Amino acid sequence: MSVSVKELENFIVTAQPDLETIKRELNAFNIFNVLGVQHREIRHSNFLGWLFDPNELHQLGDVFLKGLFKVMRECDVLDAHEYVQLLLKDVSGTKVYRESVHNIDILIVNKQHGFVIVIENKIYAGYSEGQLKKYHEFVENNYHQFRKRIYFTLTPKRNDSHKRFERGKNYTNINYQNIISLLVDNRELIEDTLPTVKESINQYINMVQKDITRNSKEVLLAKEIYKSYKKEIDFIVSNQDDFANYKEDILNFLQTKRSNDFFISHHSGNKNHIYLLSKNENLLDLFRYPEAKSRDGDYIFSLVLYLEKDAVWIKFGFGDIRDCPNRTEIQAKKELQFEQMKLFDCFINSKLNIDRHDHSSSIDFPSICGVQLFNDNLYYESNKTILDLFADRFDEINEELIQPWIEECLKKLS
Repeated sequence: MSVSVKELENFIVTAQPDLETIKRELNAFNIFNVLGVQHREIRHSNFLGWLFDPNELHQLGDVFLKGLFKVMRECDVLDAHEYVQLLLKDVSGTKVYRESVHNIDILIVNKQHGFVIVIENKIYAGYSEGQLKKYHEFVENNYHQFRKRIYFTLTPKRNDSHKRFERGKNYTNINYQNIISLLVDNRELIEDTLPTVKESINQYINMVQKDITRNSKEVLLAKEIYKSYKKEIDFIVSNQDDFANYKEDILNFLQTKRSNDFFISHHSGNKNHIYLLSKNENLLDLFRYPEAKSRDGDYIFSLVLYLEKDAVWIKFGFGDIRDCPNRTEIQAKKELQFEQMKLFDCFINSKLNIDRHDHSSSIDFPSICGVQLFNDNLYYESNKTILDLFADRFDEINEELIQPWIEECLKKLS
C-alpha cells in the first residue's frame, strides 16, 4: 500500500476537528462505562427489567412495558387486536423477575391478563440447546394456563442462529436497536421524569449506541472519516504491531524463563490462545481429570492468555467436558469449584482492574474473570519490547493475583 507524505499530512490536518469531536464524545462521563458493565449481560438484564417493571421507582409506570408490546407487534408475535387490547389494559399487576426465576434473564408475568414473556439476553455468548430448552420447559410447565407465552432472544444485532436448535424455534429475535428505539420514542416522557432517572436512561442509551449497536454519534462520524481517508487509515493500521504475532516468542519465554513455576497445560493451534498452569502439584490435583478431555488435555481449568491485536489478557477459566463419558459427575465438581472460586478474596479485593465475568457455571466454558496485562497504548508509551513488557506485567500479575489465587484454591476448593 503506497501513501505519500502529503496524503498523510492532509489527513491529519483535515480530519483533526472531527477527531477532536470523537475524542470529546468518547471521554464524556458515562456511569455504565465507568463501572465496566457495558458488555455484561446480567447488568443489561437488570436495567431493562427495571424499566419494564411498571411498579419500579422510575415513576414512568407502564410506558416501557407497553413499548415492549409495540416491539412484540412489530415482530408479529401479537396480532393487531391483541396489541390494542393490551395497550388498553391496566398492567400494573405485572411482575418482572430478573435472573431470579430459574436463571431466566428477564421473566415478565401478568396473571390477570394471562401473558408471560421470556427474554434470553445474549451479547457475546452463543446459544445452547440446553439453555433454551430449560427455559421453555419451565414456562410451559409452570405457566401453561397462560394464553400468551412469548419467548425472545435479545442480541446486539439481528441474530436468528437460535433457530438451528429444536427448542430455539419457539423463540423470536429482537435486538438492542429495538430497545433503544423504544426508549428514544419516549424521550419526552423521560425528560419530564426525575433528574436521576432521566440521566440514567440517557446514559444507558448513549452507552448501548456506542458499545452494543455501534451507531452512536462518534461511531458514525468515525465511519465517515474512514470512508474519506480509507487509504491513509489502512496504512497506519497495517503498520501497527499485532500482539497475536508474538505467540511463539511468548511461549518460548514461558517455557524457558518461567518454566520452574508454570507449564503449558493445553496445546492450541489458535494463535490467540496460550493455556498454562502453575506446577504446584497440589493445585494440579484439584483440576486433573484426563478422562474429561477438556481442551484435549488433562485439566478442566487453566489460565488462558488471550493475545489480541491490540491487547493481551489473562483469563481464569474452565474448559468444556462435552466428550466425557462420566460427564454428570465431573460437571458437578466443575460447577462446585466455579461457584467457590467466584467468592475468592483475591478477586474481590484485588487492586488490579479485574473484569469479573457474569457466567453461569453450567455453560461449557465458564470463566471467573480476566485482567489485562497491557494494551497498545501502554506498549507505545513504555518504550519497551513486547517481550520485556509482557515479562514485567506477567510477573506483577503473578505476584498480586495468581499466587494469592493458588493459595485460596488450596485452602477452599473442594
